[in-house]
Amino acid sequence: MKTHGRLFALVALGASSLSAAPFVALGDNAELFLTGAVVVNFDDNIYLRPGTTARPEVSDTVLTFTPGVDLVFGRNAATSGNFYFREDILRYSDNDQQNTSLTNVGFNSLYNNGKSKVDLGASYTEYAQNDTSVPGDIVERDVTSLRALSEFSATEKTSVGVGARFEKTDYSGGPGYRDSSIWTLPLDAYFEYSPKLQWSAGYRYRSTELSGSSIGSKDHFFNIGARGEFTPKLTGQLRVGYGLRKLDNGTDDSDFGVDSSFAYAYSPKTSYSLGISNDFGSSALGESTKSFSVNVGANNRIDEQWSWNANLAYRSTDFPAHSDDFLQGGVGVAYVLNNNVNFTASYTHRKNSSDSALFEFANNVFSFGANLRY
Repeated sequence: MKTHGRLFALVALGASSLSAAPFVALGDNAELFLTGAVVVNFDDNIYLRPGTTARPEVSDTVLTFTPGVDLVFGRNAATSGNFYFREDILRYSDNDQQNTSLTNVGFNSLYNNGKSKVDLGASYTEYAQNDTSVPGDIVERDVTSLRALSEFSATEKTSVGVGARFEKTDYSGGPGYRDSSIWTLPLDAYFEYSPKLQWSAGYRYRSTELSGSSIGSKDHFFNIGARGEFTPKLTGQLRVGYGLRKLDNGTDDSDFGVDSSFAYAYSPKTSYSLGISNDFGSSALGESTKSFSVNVGANNRIDEQWSWNANLAYRSTDFPAHSDDFLQGGVGVAYVLNNNVNFTASYTHRKNSSDSALFEFANNVFSFGANLRY
C-alpha cells in the first residue's frame, strides 16, 4: 500500500494538534500524548501494474489503523525533542494476503543555544508498499535511520556545519531486492551576507554498500549556495555544484548537482513551496540511478477549522536499462474539529511513463482519514 494518504493524515494531525492537552504531564518538562489515525484508501492499482492482459491492474480498499504514543520534552527549552511509537495495522478488503502490521518507532532531539545547534535522531520503520522502481509488487522492507548533525559559530559572521547520516534498508521480499547501507557525511561553511542571508560552500560524501552482486558506490558533491531569507516572503536553501559517482566496479559518472528547497509566504493564510534536486541514487534492485526532480506545493488555511493543499511532483530517472518519467499530483482538505481531533480527505494521481512497457502504470487513490491526539 502506498503511504501518501496515511502521511497526509499524520501531517495534518501534527500540524493541527500542537496545542492539544497531554494525556499525562510528566513533571514540568515532558508530556505524553496518545495518538491514533484511521485511514481508508480506495486504490485502483495497488501493484502499479501496466494494465495489460498479462499484468492487469488490481484495485482494492485498504483500511489502516495507527495507534501510537508520543512523548514530547523540552518545550521552549534549549534542548527539545520527542520519542514516538506507532503501529500501522493494514487490512485489505480483497487481497487479504497483503494484510500486515508495521512498526514505526523513533527519537528526535534538538539543542539550540543561539550559537550552536545539535540535531540528533534515530528511527526504525517497517514498510509494505508499492515502489515506482519495482512496479507489480508490494515491497516489504525495514529501514533503520540515524543522524547526528551540528552547527557552530566559528567567528562573528561565519559558522560551520558537520555531521553524519546512516540509513540501512533490509528487504524481506524476493531474491532480486538488494539490501543497502548508506553513510552520508556533509560539511558546510556559512558566511553572513546580511543578518538574514548567508552564502555557503560545502562538500558531501556518500558511501553506498549493496548486498549480493550489486555494485556499491562512493559519491562526492562539491557545492556552493545560499540559505535564509532571500526576500521578506521567500526563504529556503540552495546548493548547486559538481556531483561525481565512483562505482566500486565500473565506469564513473558525473553531473550537475542541485539540492534546494524554498517556501514563499504569499499571505498569512497561504504559502507555496518549491523543491529541485538532481542527484544519484540506487533502486530496490540495486541499480545505479540518476534522478532529476521538481516538486511544487500550495497550502491555504481558509479559517481556524478548514484548510486545503495541493502538490505536483515530476521526476525523471535514468536506470541502466530504461528511463522513466514519473508524475504525481494531489489535492487534499483538512477539517479541525478541536485540539484533539481532525479529519482529512485527499486524491492522488500517479503516472509513470517509460521506454520499457513493463514499468509503465497509472494510479488513482482516494483517501479519507480521522486523527486523534490526546
